[in-house]
Order: sequence, then C-alpha cells, then structure tokens
Amino acid sequence: MTAAIAETVQPKRAAPPGRRILVAEDSPITHELLKLLLTQRGHEVDITTDGREALQALQSKQYDVALLDFHLPEMSGLDVALALRKDPHGRKLPRLVVITADVEGLLAHGEECESFDNIIPKPLDIYRVGELIEEQARIADEEETGIAQEPAPVQPSPPPSIGGTPPPARPASFVDDLDYEYLSWPDDLRHEHLSARGLQATLGEARFAAIVIREPISERQLTTLWRHKALFALPVIDLTGTLGPKADLDASRLGAGDAERVDDLVSGFQVRRARLNRDLLFSSSTQEQLLGRVFVSDKPLTAAYDAASKSLVSYNTSLDGETVDAKAQILATQGLLKQEFFDRFHVCPRCDSARLHVREECPKCRSPDLTEEAYLHHFKCAYQGPESEFRSGDELICPKCRGELSHFGFDYDRPGSMMVCGRCGHASSDPSVGFVCLDCNTHTPGDKCATRDVYSYRITEQGVGFAEYGRSFLATAGDILQFTDLPLELVVALNAEAKRFNESQVPFTLVSIVYENERELVAENGVIQFDQARNLFLDNVRAALPNGSMVVKGKSYDFALLRGVGPDVANAKLATVGRDAQRTVRLDLGARLVGFGPEDIS
Repeated sequence: MTAAIAETVQPKRAAPPGRRILVAEDSPITHELLKLLLTQRGHEVDITTDGREALQALQSKQYDVALLDFHLPEMSGLDVALALRKDPHGRKLPRLVVITADVEGLLAHGEECESFDNIIPKPLDIYRVGELIEEQARIADEEETGIAQEPAPVQPSPPPSIGGTPPPARPASFVDDLDYEYLSWPDDLRHEHLSARGLQATLGEARFAAIVIREPISERQLTTLWRHKALFALPVIDLTGTLGPKADLDASRLGAGDAERVDDLVSGFQVRRARLNRDLLFSSSTQEQLLGRVFVSDKPLTAAYDAASKSLVSYNTSLDGETVDAKAQILATQGLLKQEFFDRFHVCPRCDSARLHVREECPKCRSPDLTEEAYLHHFKCAYQGPESEFRSGDELICPKCRGELSHFGFDYDRPGSMMVCGRCGHASSDPSVGFVCLDCNTHTPGDKCATRDVYSYRITEQGVGFAEYGRSFLATAGDILQFTDLPLELVVALNAEAKRFNESQVPFTLVSIVYENERELVAENGVIQFDQARNLFLDNVRAALPNGSMVVKGKSYDFALLRGVGPDVANAKLATVGRDAQRTVRLDLGARLVGFGPEDIS
C-alpha cells in the first residue's frame, strides 16, 4: 500500500537516511501529500509554490533532491533548473526531478530538458516518488565519492546535442542504415544521467526499437537499464563484441546481409512489448522487471559458468547473475517461473562467494603442506607408520621397538601410502578437504561449507498471464495492498481516514474489486466491451453502497472506500453487493469484492 497511509502500521524495514528535499508544486493537495509521504519516510521537506521561490530556496539552502513541477507560476520548473545549473550560488547541485502531466511539452524542449536528472509523470505514482527520491540521493552520494564514476573500458565522448534526433553512430554499423530509432550507450544511457530521448523511453515510447551498445560497458553500468522504468523491455544490440550472452544480438561481426536478424529481433520484441502489461513495464521492482524481460525476450533465463562473477554464474540478460538468481527464485516460488537444475556450488559462509579454492589439507592443523609417503608395517611389534619414521640413514629401524627391518616380506611390508603434514608432522591415510575463499580469504572445512543450487528458469503459463494482465491476474491480498497505481484522490481520502482512525478509532474499509474473468473476456470480446461492462458494474456498486462511500476506477483493480464501516461488517455484505451489481451487466466479469481494514494496510 502507499506510504501515504503508512502511519497505520509500523515500518517493516529500516528507513533510509533522511534527506533534504525541496518540493516546488503549486497544487496544495499534491504538495501536502508529497510532504506527508516524504516526512513519514524520514526526510526534511520544504515547500514552495512558484518558480521564483523555488530558485531562491535552491540558491540559499543545500538540498539533496528537488522536485519541480514543470508548469510552475512565475518561472517554469525548466527555467528554474536551467537558472540553477547556470548559477548555483556556490552550492552543490541537488538532483533535479521534474513532475509533469505534460511530458510531450517538456520533451519538446530537446536538450534543455536534460537539465533534469529524472522525470515523474502525473498522475503521481505516490509510492514510486519516495523510492525515486532516495535513489536519486544515492546517485548524488556516489557521484560525490566517485563510486559511480567507474570508468568504462573506453572513455565515452561528450554527449552530442540531441534536439530530438538520434546521436551519430559510433562506431559506424549496418544497423544504423536500417529504418529504426535506437537508444545508444553512452550517449543516451549514462549511469548517472539520461538524455531527453532516454527519458522518453522510460515513459514507454514505442518508437525506440533497441538499445545499441557502441562502446564497451561494465556490468555496473549495465544496471542503468534496470534503474529506470521500461528500458529493460528493449532488446540490446552489441556493436563491441564484449557482452557475450548478456546482449540479445552480437552485431560486431555482422554486415548488411544480416539485416534480417535485426528485423526479427526488433519485431519480436515489439510484438511482445505491446502485450506486456503496464504494471510490469513501469514497475520499479527488479523482480517484476525480470519477469517482464523473460516475457518480451521470449527466451528462458539460461545459466552459464562465469569466472568473473562471485557466484561463478551469469545469465543471458544484462542484469548481474547474483541478482537474477535471487529474484528468479522468488518468482519460481510464486509459480511464475519454472526452475531447471544447472549446478551445485559450494559458497563462502562469510561473503557468499562461490570463487573457492578447493584443497587437500591436514585434518589436524589444516595445512595444505602434505606429502604422500609409503607406510611400513613392522610384523614383530605391529607398528605402522610413514617410511620417514623408520628411515635411519640407509637402514630401516622401527621407532617403537628399535628393531632393524632387514627383509621385505619377512620383517615388514608396505601395505599402502599416507599423507604426512609438513607443518605438524601428522600422518593420515585420508586427508581432509578444505575451501579458501578467493574474495575474502576465509577458510572453511569441507564438511562445514554450505552449498547453493543454481537453476535456469522458464516462464510458466501463470507467468505469461501475469505479464499480460498485470497484478489483477494474481489477485491475492498481498498484491492488492502493495499496489503503486492507486488514484491520487483515493490516496488522499485514505490518508484522511487513517488519521481519523488513529485519533478517534473511526473504522473504515478499503474494498478491492478484482475481475477474475478479465483475461477471457478481453480475448473473446475486446478491450472496449470489457471496459463498458466494467463501468456499468462500478455504477451499480456506487448506487448500492452507503452515502459517503467512494468508488474509484484504477488501472488493474477498482476500489471502494467505506467510511465508518469496519471490514467485518463490510465483508458480510460485499458478496451480495457484487451479485446485485452484476445482474444488469451482460458480460460475466467474475467480480470479487474484498474488504481490508486499517490493520491490513501497510
């Protein structure tokens, strides 16, 4: 559930460090909601309501992040950003994020809109705002400490003026002669900053066919494709020949005669990207992005050995192997991916690395300084030991009884060999096995070293349904209460009801309305007829609920807010409300109404 009503429960994880945030927004409802959200997340928030006030605040006080509405009075958010970059009054520039419902108007300014570090389209995804603020602040920290400035193997050239046109190819390739528009690394997708075209792509612009890697890129820099929405759903074409299976197509050795391979790749992604539900396309969850990526690529996640990775495994995607494996395992437990065993690795108990040196070692002192020696058996006294213990010059003398061993087969024999430790002298027929981590140098005895199973993954029918129909396909309480696409008016109303509940214990119920037959109805009747039936159903629900109730249409679910009614009372009547509302609707929506109270909201 949105953080705007997080005051009803205790937070489940430690809050990120507090940041200094400026919100420049002339809408009282929006800026008060943003202030409530951000202060609840532990941030210090200042509000300004016009552009001149915002610029004065930014030039007189140090902020970590500034949220600027594009259409501010006095000075637009863009004018504020341009003026601040020109003259920050000796202060470190904050990360500048623009809020706007007029995305096309903003991007029409071409390279000027690159004064912003990110864009948040309206209507606001309230939960995502908090995450993005903290993400932008972390990027600023990395820039200041130099962490984010990890050099690529080839230093990128300065980004050219874009003006809405693609940057020049570097190096030249036949892919640029094809009738496609691409995003390019490093021109559009640098780790710390996106170009105007990159920002457009994060809004789901269908005109971009692929991401073209024109200069070598590190694994860390590849995470740019997952830090922003929608970029993960584009195919990656590698012109450098350095990405291997992490790219969808290695075009470094291809020529004009291979254009059909590019066409097939792009057209396949375009068809499946059009089917990908916006819940996943615009998700900030790496887990959901990964499932979306498997869907649009139409390929399984295939594990392969990779000595450069701490896990010794990488996958055929631009995300690092450790993250892929962790997220894919969760998706598998949800039935959205199917596991296929790849291999079992021993892992370091300290740093979880699978890069382990395996060695034979002394079971007593754990030294690997072992020498194999024959051992002797003295028949007279039955003593057995390594030959070095018997050796005295050219003679063999029993160390136990001091008798001389003169004749093999009569005085003694050599029944086998044993390992003798050069450090402590301990002799044993069976050496121990130990592991030494090549990343943190931790030693682990073989019998105490944990193992980790690694899998490849295929998308299931359930996963395809989730990719195509979004969170409504899962229809579980947990998914409902974690939605980030609640309409703004519902968020505001919920916050007011949460406050009343905390102060006066006045109950309320949030009702989710899930359409379990949506997938089949859309396939048989089309989106328009389904939407008409959905609207009629909501009108009937609205008429059936008590005065003062609120019914709101969402993206994946619809919602109702019942004021002064607890969930126990509401749930006893919701089944009847749903049946009555369905009676005048021609299509059977399979509507399911479930009520949640303040204690369920997190």
